[in-house]
Amino acid sequence: MLLLFSCKKENNSPRVETISKGSKWGLQIGSSYSDVYTQLQQLGKEKNVHDVDIVRQPFFSNPDEIKNRIAFYNIISLETNTGKLERVIIQFEGDKISSIDAGAALPKESPKWPLDVPDEIAIYKNDPVNILYNKLKAIYQVPAYKNYQIILASKPLGKPFDPAMANYEEWAFSFFIDVKPGKTGRSSVRLYLKNGKLNKIKHEYEEFDVYNS
Repeated sequence: MLLLFSCKKENNSPRVETISKGSKWGLQIGSSYSDVYTQLQQLGKEKNVHDVDIVRQPFFSNPDEIKNRIAFYNIISLETNTGKLERVIIQFEGDKISSIDAGAALPKESPKWPLDVPDEIAIYKNDPVNILYNKLKAIYQVPAYKNYQIILASKPLGKPFDPAMANYEEWAFSFFIDVKPGKTGRSSVRLYLKNGKLNKIKHEYEEFDVYNS
């Protein structure tokens, strides 16, 4: 069910807290990267958090850079890095590709991508996810596609820990709570990790008036 609503921000600044000792929502300062991820998975069940952003994760220039990471994600996207914008969004569900959307600013659903390459290297809806890397490798041999950038979407908490997350020292997520009828609260959270452990949690909290449109 899609609920449409508008919100009006309260005339006050966000309330900010920084936690460098103890814990917050079960996220324990000093925990290892993988333990923090496990704690996030539990928090996700309690606060309806489905994914976590890996802050400042770069775009990737070829499939080799994500070969061992695809299985930990639900979505990858590719886009041109020069000239006219072209992009494709590939989503997975279970062990198959569930959708392909391709085009410019507003990609449209497509049964395969790219449309102008031989069938044996094109990526199709319902392809097994475990052949995606090999197909991407073949597509990147085609001059028209060799300069596409690859983007990993937010890390879904429903999938196991991606060991490469340990290369990034800042993660982010947010969640909403119902404060009372007509008012909702939003928590925006940054996790700062250092030397293999969770070092600090920064929490910004705001409240909004909400009404149905």
